[in-house]
Amino acid sequence: MSPSDAPNPERKSNNAILCFCIGAGFAALAYVFGFGAVLATAFSGGDPAAIVGGLAAMVILVLAAICGGVMMLVGGVWMIVRVIADQTGDKEEQRYRDVER
Repeated sequence: MSPSDAPNPERKSNNAILCFCIGAGFAALAYVFGFGAVLATAFSGGDPAAIVGGLAAMVILVLAAICGGVMMLVGGVWMIVRVIADQTGDKEEQRYRDVER
């Protein structure tokens, strides 16, 4: 690989953003689908199968929300660590800064 074909050093921060955004998506979907599960259980008319299904959906959605929150926390910390690491001035970053655009 020639120096002109070297990968972009900024590309390594995409994984942290993806982790954060997927976690936010999980949390948002759990919030939206949670309303549906609560309403389905409330308006089931006493049907035991609908009540059990609604309760199972609520438990699964709570777990999805927790997973989303953990992923957002990990992604946020990861982004902050990347910013701090980029400020340290290691050799790879210095080489990147020396390149004329």
